[in-house]
Amino acid sequence: MLSLSSIVQVVVNASSPVSSGSSFSTGLILAPSASAVTEETRLRTFASAADMLAAGFSASDPAYLAALAYFAASPAPDRVLVGLYAASETPAAVFRTILNRTTGFCGVCLCDAALSKQTAFISAFPGLSDRTVLFCAGTGSVAEALSNSGVLKTALATGSDRILSVYGADVYAAAAVMGTAMGLARAFSDASFSLCYQRIPGMLPTDLTESEIASLKEVRANVYIVRGGNRLLLENGSMASGRRFDEVYALDRISADLQDAALSLLTSGSGRLPQTDETSAVFINRFSAVLAGYTAAGVLASGRWRGAPTGSLQTGDVIENGYLMWADSYDLQSDADRAAHRAMPIHVALCLAGSVETLLIEINVTV
Repeated sequence: MLSLSSIVQVVVNASSPVSSGSSFSTGLILAPSASAVTEETRLRTFASAADMLAAGFSASDPAYLAALAYFAASPAPDRVLVGLYAASETPAAVFRTILNRTTGFCGVCLCDAALSKQTAFISAFPGLSDRTVLFCAGTGSVAEALSNSGVLKTALATGSDRILSVYGADVYAAAAVMGTAMGLARAFSDASFSLCYQRIPGMLPTDLTESEIASLKEVRANVYIVRGGNRLLLENGSMASGRRFDEVYALDRISADLQDAALSLLTSGSGRLPQTDETSAVFINRFSAVLAGYTAAGVLASGRWRGAPTGSLQTGDVIENGYLMWADSYDLQSDADRAAHRAMPIHVALCLAGSVETLLIEINVTV
């Protein structure tokens, strides 16, 4: 699968203080196969776990058990990709093969009980894909899950925006969280959503003390627990980097939509755009239409720029509607860039709307 990045390159610079197709609601289950893997059976698409049984999977196959957890989500995703690998293959190598065939998914979970396979895949993952999130699960006792050689600390060591770890009873907990994420993405394709505090139907909650929860969150693992006696909650929907899943997901969608919008301009009509400032204005106008949709969806919002100064944008400047775009004049373009038929870069500054996770209620009483 050839990338569009050689034509339209999108660079996301996330700053902290100093739509899209069905691929954005589809997960990939990567699992070992007890039988030989052919090119035909390497990668298949299913609309339900029952369809997998009809296709010849057994009720004990790791891929099928993962699909049960994945499709248990409410709202549920409408499809899943299942990629299989043989015992002699590594998940990382097979994942690269699958990426060459399709990029029609935005999440992946590896359902292999072998800890060495899990940790090797996690360590390699940041270099495998820049638009896919890996969902993984640490299992066993809390002490076992927090071991230096385990899934959770391996994920933490990557510090990646691309890896979400969860503490669960088995490896299928990762598929359950991925299914919930994909179901929410499908149900709220035109709105914003958060994984934080979501119910995960395909996963059993864990009985943890506040101290154990704190220890797990210190390694940026997510926990699925019961609070208040009857409220099942996933906390906090965060990545190994500490960022929230919904922020990473939203930026992936924005990047893809801007890339598609740029390519449509480059290939529509005569297919020729002059290297002039008027062309920059055409790109900015088209991109504004894309970003306005994300403001309406609650992903972006007006706010002050909290990042470092960039261009004429200074820290503290107000960004209306959550986005600001500009391009330098073609008068400043180098001879080499002009000869290479490059456009002047379009600079985009975004203010994410954020999401509320905690609240203080102050009650003042007079007697």
